[in-house]
Amino acid sequence: MPTNQHDDPTDRRTVRIPGSQDHAGHHLITVTLPWVCPACGGPRGEITPAISYDGSRRLGCDAWTNPCGHLDTYAAIRLETAIGRASAPGGQQLPLVDRT
Repeated sequence: MPTNQHDDPTDRRTVRIPGSQDHAGHHLITVTLPWVCPACGGPRGEITPAISYDGSRRLGCDAWTNPCGHLDTYAAIRLETAIGRASAPGGQQLPLVDRT
């Protein structure tokens, strides 16, 4: 029986992230992710409100810091969604190649 939220390998969480690196149109995408670090399988961190800044525009979104120290970049999350490891509610289709 799981002793905390991270002991459950089926734990998934929904977050809002920038839809592209350059915040064109100030758009967010909502994705549901397995709540494990893709590098080591440990838990992802707690979700907090954040501001993403692309050099000219600010965009309110979600962020987290993995306790293991591995970084989850928004570009990596977009790629994770595109290859099917995560899901993008609403039928959003993302490119298979994300150079951001």
